[in-house]
Amino acid sequence: MLTGRRYRLKLTIAQAAQCEEFGNICRAVWNTALEQRREYRRRGAWMNYNEQAGQLVDAKTEHDWLQTAPSHILQQALKDLDRACRDHGTFRVKWRGKQRWN
Repeated sequence: MLTGRRYRLKLTIAQAAQCEEFGNICRAVWNTALEQRREYRRRGAWMNYNEQAGQLVDAKTEHDWLQTAPSHILQQALKDLDRACRDHGTFRVKWRGKQRWN
């Protein structure tokens, strides 16, 4: 028999603010990467996770606000976007809003 457990985190105010900041950065990465993919598709080209992850490294050196978030959560946002685009198509994937990401 399979069982599951649910846990509730009790974050401090500082931890909650940091989690919200990370969520905002992930949302910005998702939306930017989605727009980039849509622009590539309009031109008849295709962009995948590997290309965008390589560009993320360059973007982190240029933009300080990207450096505040750990790399693995930004990479996971790109992986999730890649999976969504492969499963549903680039133009059917939705933008991430502030309430949708939480």
